[in-house]
Amino acid sequence: MEKAVNSKQMTALIFMSVMALKIFMVPGLFLIYAGRNGWIPMLIFVLIELSEILLVLIAIKLNPGKTYLQVMQSVFGKIVTRIILAVIIVILFIKLVLMLGEVRMFFSTSTLGSVDFGVSLAALLVVFVLFSLKGLRSFARMAQLFFPFVVGALILLFMLTIKNLDISGLMPLETEGTGECLRLFPLWFGDVAVLLVFTGEVKSEKKFIAKNMLYAAVSSVAVMYFAIVMFATYGDYPSIIEYGHNLSNMVLYSSGSYLYGRFDIPVFCIWIVSVFIQMFISFYVIAEFLRIIFGAKKIVWFSIAAAAVLMVMCELFFSDKSSLLSLCTGWPRYICIFTEVLLPLILITASLIKRRKHVQEKNADI
Repeated sequence: MEKAVNSKQMTALIFMSVMALKIFMVPGLFLIYAGRNGWIPMLIFVLIELSEILLVLIAIKLNPGKTYLQVMQSVFGKIVTRIILAVIIVILFIKLVLMLGEVRMFFSTSTLGSVDFGVSLAALLVVFVLFSLKGLRSFARMAQLFFPFVVGALILLFMLTIKNLDISGLMPLETEGTGECLRLFPLWFGDVAVLLVFTGEVKSEKKFIAKNMLYAAVSSVAVMYFAIVMFATYGDYPSIIEYGHNLSNMVLYSSGSYLYGRFDIPVFCIWIVSVFIQMFISFYVIAEFLRIIFGAKKIVWFSIAAAAVLMVMCELFFSDKSSLLSLCTGWPRYICIFTEVLLPLILITASLIKRRKHVQEKNADI
């Protein structure tokens, strides 16, 4: 059977997934709660996420001929699998609201402040539905297509920000606020577990895990670099930062707006593709898991239903920034620990046990 995704496409997906939420608004949030020390909890979260990526890659590698659903059902059975899928759906709905909310904040403060986001959201949800009908291969091809542009945008951002970087802004080194950030913001991390849906769909080539971990590490370094630049820039003035403050402001501060004008905007428009690809995949997973739970053959009606629910959720939590922040720092942050860490670990353990039993049975027959 032909695999839907090749190794290069999977690499592009992982690279973009690592950045999807971290570069966007998270540095500003960490500045609010931890000041110049915010890079410390960010580093801890990034290292945890790298371990999650490793778990996901191992799970994919151990199950080359089985889909995600087949692996889940072989471990948990049909009923428990449907319950777990329902939990994942809830978390992905909340993550989608978070991503859409932060996209809205970014464009409203940087470029499209006068545009009614409700109209844009309705159009975007139509695109979500259409892409969900195309399947996993369309997301993989899109990631591969835009991957060079995303890398180019990151390099250009590096060039714009490195000039006036002053690491002394991170001093003195303290840990105040670290615990608060670790407690409140796990939902902004762990965006790679959704890639478990590609289990059985990837052409696993030689050094599959090592290659993808290398790209994940490079992407993580990029996340940490831009976070450190922002902490160094605003570390002495955390009181002027509010939720929604983003890298666009920082780029202009660092490069000199009189020289570069709004040159950062097209760069961010290219980079933000990674966020949209992450949203497309999350929406597809929601619709596909709903189809599985209800035992239907076609995904289209579940995609439309998911879009309607998402529209309602956005209306409820887009009223102000505090509503979105309260939702994402509340009870969902506890559930994501299961979906992002424990679930991949359980799948790996079960796969290893089943493989060992298979080997023992095979040796017994001999």
